[in-house]
Amino acid sequence: MAHHGILAGPRAQGVLGALAIALSAPLVALSGVSSTTATFFRCLFALPILVVLARTRERGHRPSLVARGRHILAGVLLGIDMVLWSEAILSVGAGVATALVNVQVVLVPLAGLLWFGERPSRLFWLSIPLMLAGTALAGGLADGGAAGSDPWYGTVMAVLAGVAYAGYLILLRRAGTEGGGRTTMLATATAASASVGGLSGLVAGNLDVTPTASALLWLLVLAVTGQVIGWLLIGKALSALPASGGSAVLMLQPAAAILFGAALLGQWPTPVQLAGCALVVVVAGAVSFLGGRPSRSWSSGNDEHRPVPGLDELRRDRPREPVSRLL
Repeated sequence: MAHHGILAGPRAQGVLGALAIALSAPLVALSGVSSTTATFFRCLFALPILVVLARTRERGHRPSLVARGRHILAGVLLGIDMVLWSEAILSVGAGVATALVNVQVVLVPLAGLLWFGERPSRLFWLSIPLMLAGTALAGGLADGGAAGSDPWYGTVMAVLAGVAYAGYLILLRRAGTEGGGRTTMLATATAASASVGGLSGLVAGNLDVTPTASALLWLLVLAVTGQVIGWLLIGKALSALPASGGSAVLMLQPAAAILFGAALLGQWPTPVQLAGCALVVVVAGAVSFLGGRPSRSWSSGNDEHRPVPGLDELRRDRPREPVSRLL
């Protein structure tokens, strides 16, 4: 029972989700397809799984038209993120692309401050330079460990992907308060992302509608791990954690992507990259477990200053637990 309780915690779910999503970069590289093709097929394969899950788990909980519009917008942002990020992977390497996309570590807590009224802790702000330095080291930006044919182009694509990624995370976190549920939101967003990938590929002329069998297999694995399992776990964690805590947990992605890249692609990290991975893990862990709460001056005990409740909590006819019990 204790083991189940640990895995049911939002931080554990966030870590597992981050690890699942960290597999995405090496799986995209293994598929060998274009960025738009990878985006289109990973979403296409994930969509029926998410639709079935949404119908069985969230039957009768339809989102409003306004909420549905936000879900579509989230999917467009996720599609843009995946196209640009996949492009970055091909241009600058899986590790650097995953590291650079984490500009969300600053953008998401800022949005949490403006949108949810959550003031990140002082420890979080002090940790930002360390986390960004760690991701830079992990990605190989400091010692020439980056792989890829066009580092500058890949860097620009990854940073722009990070901006779109931050927007998606903000909307995904907001979905925890909406009656349609996170799985329904993710299904709608995935459909929109598939459309973005397909249309982008048609415009760019690099959409391959008949990839090889091996490419399709890698994209299917990517759909199940990164698109379904990863985002369902991340969505549940983000709705329960303050923005700074969830953002810090997601910083584990670049470090994990480096290690997965070594195991799956043979892109072995240098000692400096390993040091960067260790720095990210230590700092992200410290922020998430020690400083991931909103500042006390903002935590007055009102619902508006608490982590966003999940769908299951909204269904209960009992008082919500204090923030201290959720963290």
